[in-house]
Amino acid sequence: MADRRFEELLERNQRSLGNYQAPPLLQNIVEMKPESGAICIITCADARVNPDEFLGLTRGEALVIRNAGGRAADALRSLEVMGSIAPIDLIVVVHHTDCGGLFTNDDEIRSKLCDRAPAHASTITDKWFGTFQSIGLDESIGEDVEAIRQWPFLPVEAQVVGYAYELETGSLRKVVPGKDLRK
Repeated sequence: MADRRFEELLERNQRSLGNYQAPPLLQNIVEMKPESGAICIITCADARVNPDEFLGLTRGEALVIRNAGGRAADALRSLEVMGSIAPIDLIVVVHHTDCGGLFTNDDEIRSKLCDRAPAHASTITDKWFGTFQSIGLDESIGEDVEAIRQWPFLPVEAQVVGYAYELETGSLRKVVPGKDLRK
């Protein structure tokens, strides 16, 4: 059944090729040396949360990192790679209402995984899954903004801000503003 659903996506890909326009090659982008760095959006992998839609992004306008809950800890490796290719001067953490991370906790995830693969239970005993049921949406955004601000590879001039995406209304609410770098 899953293969059949993906076959439908492959058919859509084939139908879209007539309108396809290739983006600039990475080497060309790197050689352009832009005056300012890129914007990077870190957000949830939830299929209902699409930063292209809620921010009106065009292709190439922003880097986007998506993972379960939009957590910073999972995004750092990607930031390290992308930031070594081209500069990043704004990182925006966006978590959202009605997120799965608000409705479960790490112990529940461990329990389900242990039931699925009991022989591997010891490998996840202390694993952090990044749920935020116990701290809430705004606190999870604050934690992630602070984790990125403490990241040793953060460019000196980069700003890190945090927003909540209100799934019910489509609006963004600022939770953590940028710091004044002029001080």
